[in-house]
Amino acid sequence: MTTLAGAVDEALILRMSGAGPRYTSYPTAPEWSDAFGDREMRAALKRAAQKPDEPLSLYVHIPFCARMCLFCGCTVEITQRVDKVTSYLDALEREVEMTAEMLGNRRKTLQIHWGGGTPTHLKPAELRRLFGILSAQFEVLPGAEISIEVHPHVTTFEQIDTLVELGFNRISMGVQDLDPHVQEVIHRDQTTAETEALVAHCRARGIGGINLDLMYGLPDQSEATFAATLDTIARIRPDRLAVYAYAHVPWLKKHQTALERHHLPDAVQRARLFFVALERLGAAGYEVIGLDHFALPSDPLFKALENGTLHRNFMGYTTHPADEMVAFGMSSIGDIGGAFVHNDKETRDYEARIRSGQFATTRGLVRSAEDDLRRAAIQDVMCKMRLDLDELETRFDRTDLQQHFEREWRALEPLAAQGFCNLAPRRIVVTPMGRLFLRHLAMVFDEYLHAKKSEGPRFSQTV
Repeated sequence: MTTLAGAVDEALILRMSGAGPRYTSYPTAPEWSDAFGDREMRAALKRAAQKPDEPLSLYVHIPFCARMCLFCGCTVEITQRVDKVTSYLDALEREVEMTAEMLGNRRKTLQIHWGGGTPTHLKPAELRRLFGILSAQFEVLPGAEISIEVHPHVTTFEQIDTLVELGFNRISMGVQDLDPHVQEVIHRDQTTAETEALVAHCRARGIGGINLDLMYGLPDQSEATFAATLDTIARIRPDRLAVYAYAHVPWLKKHQTALERHHLPDAVQRARLFFVALERLGAAGYEVIGLDHFALPSDPLFKALENGTLHRNFMGYTTHPADEMVAFGMSSIGDIGGAFVHNDKETRDYEARIRSGQFATTRGLVRSAEDDLRRAAIQDVMCKMRLDLDELETRFDRTDLQQHFEREWRALEPLAAQGFCNLAPRRIVVTPMGRLFLRHLAMVFDEYLHAKKSEGPRFSQTV
């Protein structure tokens, strides 16, 4: 990746900055409807049950945190009350049972992920209870990826030992930035020593897949402080890294307004911070995988990219493709039965709906045939780093895609001229430099985005 860092300059990164979707789904969440509830969720699960041999991914959202981190864009609930956790696990148990009943014989899973919030807000006994809830209804297949997001400051060795006992084999740690001042500003309190110690303990317990999350564009972050963080992270040597741009969306997350009293890096400074990450991680031997992701060549994520089996869903990039994902918990988002489904964002309302015997789905979208076609095109660009119309026509039993995507091919021409892709009449190949600008290539195929250019802020910045 060293040559890639040399080929990309700050001016190019700055020129390409702007708002755009991350494409963990297509159509993206702003297109989903509020007229989607229990009845539509049941219909989606009924459709999904017709494929009993196809494995699923399972996602569980644990919303609880002891303290609000001011950069956070997740749906969280700040609490220290044990009874709230117990009540939530009760609701999760009922939701899992209801879902499994609707799915009939479709119970196999290749991927389980717990996100948050802070899943390690749960004590060891609660971690065991939650895993037992899932394993009582779903069969975890051999070789399944079982992962969890953790906060190093609040995660104990005992919790890691419990997770290993349960079969977890991937850990993602939120670090964001190791600079003490930046951490103080964003309400993040973790030392380098405890992060290193937790990584070392995970490795000692045999966890082979360790990811660290970093963030650039945070208030009062500078090139020098971020470079120091990157150098320390390179020394810790995680298998993979996610380096996200801070998404300042105060119209969605009111608590982020507290950060505006500090210096928020502008577009030029954000571009320079990203360039620092590109240079430092490249020098340390990390390869650009795709959107925001870096991995060592020895990591399965990099190998999946090379052999064309990389997959992307609401959990990000993964090596374990399961075409559909069932999601549990408040605010969780699933992809099941040809539909995206989104649970209620309030814990109290989520629990009340489940207790009443209804699913807690309050938003969603049933995809059209055109949605699925464009979704596949975007997935190929973002995961395979190519789009082959011959392959796509075979997959969708079509013969007219060159004409169908004629406008898109014209829109790709200026991106190809900038070196982001190689463009042929029926094939796109993303260049190594183009991996940094996958959102821009994917946006070409987003017909909803082109129809709503005049609307207000809907997405985070691409850089």
